[in-house]
Amino acid sequence: MRVLLLTPFAPNAKHLHAAADTIVQLTPRLAEKTDLFVYSPQHRSAEADQAGLSYSLLGPTAPPRRSPLDRLGPKPAWLRQAWSRQSTADVVALIERLKPDVVHGEYLQCAEVLGGYRNTVLGLHDITENVMAESFRASSGLERVYRLAELLRTRRFERAAIRRAAAVLTLSDADFAVASSYNPNTLVARPGIEIADVPWQPPTGADRPRLVFAGAMWRRANALVAHYLARDVMPAVWRVLPTAELRIVGAEPPADIVALGAADGRIVVTGAVPEIRDEMMAAHAVVVPSIVGGGVLMKVVHAMALGCPVITSPGPAESVRGDASTLFVADTAEEIAAAVRVAVESPDEAARRGRQARAHVGEMFQWDNTVRAYLDAYTIASGQ
Repeated sequence: MRVLLLTPFAPNAKHLHAAADTIVQLTPRLAEKTDLFVYSPQHRSAEADQAGLSYSLLGPTAPPRRSPLDRLGPKPAWLRQAWSRQSTADVVALIERLKPDVVHGEYLQCAEVLGGYRNTVLGLHDITENVMAESFRASSGLERVYRLAELLRTRRFERAAIRRAAAVLTLSDADFAVASSYNPNTLVARPGIEIADVPWQPPTGADRPRLVFAGAMWRRANALVAHYLARDVMPAVWRVLPTAELRIVGAEPPADIVALGAADGRIVVTGAVPEIRDEMMAAHAVVVPSIVGGGVLMKVVHAMALGCPVITSPGPAESVRGDASTLFVADTAEEIAAAVRVAVESPDEAARRGRQARAHVGEMFQWDNTVRAYLDAYTIASGQ
């Protein structure tokens, strides 16, 4: 089966966000089962970049043109940040030349292309309407007007895209419930995960409790959580654990995030680190609530796969089918602080939940199952 896969994030590039865990890992596995062509506007078509690839990687034919008008009109403004009009023109030409059995758009940005074809698969990494709704609720002032406009445009764009696709893939049960209400040919394809050979053990010899929040700090969703932890959660933690340290780990923290560490020495903003897993393994707990939720939080899955005690909010817990046997589920700042106290003061209980979390995600997040779901979607789209 010949498949043309579209992605805003090049699968052979290094990404400091969830694409490193999803599209980068997925693409070579799909190439083992299909005749795979991949188009990404990030790819620059250098021959050296093709060395060793099991698929054909294609890039833009011309540089994208940016315009202030991209923020106007019926389509959401975020669309043009990673997918230009040139990308759409490139793909239309590729479809005519390659005549693929299936056109697969991974991420909603690619949906602009899919509307004109019948043999299409749309891979959704979240329900973006829900993410935009959370962003709107978290905004204020003039920004709130912009966030409302984005919410309304995203709702129209996303729902139409889901309806038009021959098949839709989601990463979680909650997203499946939404997408399947618009398209009956919706499947769940949870991304695979590598399980740690040696699970987390309670830190020994630590001079103070260590908590870790990890994520790409240039992303608004992660920045909001970092501020929430520093402003609301840590004061509640410090009332019972006054020396506890919060480590905010992730690339490209903006100035306002860096300032959190300057304001209190018990908050450490690391920036990019050689290996985020090492930070998680050295922590007493990984604290990863969600404010602007959606899809599966890969930082939660990674921490569970390491066997770390994970404190998260109900949405991310539900997305991995986690409960009190595998996670510390907390909805408010006070509940998060209470969970931190249990994780720190009851290391055996923390380790027990971590072990069960590791086994749980090992069963749920397997690449063989992921690829099978994608192939099922291809079969639906191609009519084979």
